[in-house]
Amino acid sequence: MIISSSHVVAMTGAGISVESGIPAFRGREGIWTRHGTPAADGYSQFLEDPEAFWARQHLGRAEPWIAELRNALDAATPNPGHIALAELERAGALRSIVTQNIDGLHQDAGSRSVVEIHGSRYKLRCVDCGIRTPREELFMAQAPPPCESCGGRVKFDSVLFGEPIPPEALEASMAAANQADCVLVIGTSATVRPAGGLPRIAQSNGAKLIEVNTSETALSKSCDIVLRGKAAEVLPQLAGGVSLGRATSWQ
Repeated sequence: MIISSSHVVAMTGAGISVESGIPAFRGREGIWTRHGTPAADGYSQFLEDPEAFWARQHLGRAEPWIAELRNALDAATPNPGHIALAELERAGALRSIVTQNIDGLHQDAGSRSVVEIHGSRYKLRCVDCGIRTPREELFMAQAPPPCESCGGRVKFDSVLFGEPIPPEALEASMAAANQADCVLVIGTSATVRPAGGLPRIAQSNGAKLIEVNTSETALSKSCDIVLRGKAAEVLPQLAGGVSLGRATSWQ
């Protein structure tokens, strides 16, 4: 199916990075399940008083879930699943990745065409003009200065509860969904909107769906193919099969 498709897109969620030691946020072992979910009005709090928001972020560094996430992100490296997707891209079999993850592991593995719909741990973003700039440290001791471009309010790039998806990321994600004729849906429950709706948008345009997940999701019954297993185990086999199949077809 991948070999016969002309525009394959991968859409990835937390499941692919769990195998790099980064805990999922939700689910039985999720850090929010174990430690509690952050405030649902985080973005509103930022808009009301950015200085106070950043002060709370600094004081909250010791919260159990933040400390656990920080340590996991600092130690994480790409796993074979990330590497397999990068190999598929280099081989011309994968056009792009739309990821819900903020960890940057796809880029670390060598993937070049990556849309980070929920932002990046490595970036800061001005909420007024949308400019993204490098983030020097994961947990900053003080608020960043106003945006150099417009003087606007700057927050970390990761999307907060109640925060709209940045227009540029949303447009790129929608474009990928609309152009795809085959979508690999990897390690995501496909329930968090708007990212969770992208596979169905692609499918409504005629795209085939291939799910890679350890358990059944709300999307499973709608998929053309379901590969049940860990991404770090399934994707290298899939990439190897694609490579062999393409070589055979060329012969």
